[in-house]
Amino acid sequence: MLWKRATPAGGFWGLLAGTTSSVGMWAWVKVSPGAVKYVALSPQAQDQAQNMFRALWCWLICVVVTVVVSLITKPRPDAELTGLVYGLTAFRTRSRFRFSGGRFFWAVIVGIVFVILNIVFW
Repeated sequence: MLWKRATPAGGFWGLLAGTTSSVGMWAWVKVSPGAVKYVALSPQAQDQAQNMFRALWCWLICVVVTVVVSLITKPRPDAELTGLVYGLTAFRTRSRFRFSGGRFFWAVIVGIVFVILNIVFW
């Protein structure tokens, strides 16, 4: 959606590599608890930190494999990607709704909701 050069094969192999690496790291830490220092970069990392670092590593693996496989496979023509990829999609410049005041208006609304939620869940 964000990079028109990505291919279906790149997406598939990237997703498979990311998922497989996640299962592999989880199994590695379960079999050898000392492996935590490699996965979470600290031997004293708790479960939540281990999960966060494992997700980071798996995301990086997924992105690298997706990019590499996409670069070595044939790209789709731009005509097939129109309306699907951000860079090839035409956007309307005017809104149909009168109450939407543009980006600044929605930024203020999101900011107000953010502050209210922080107060409620503090």
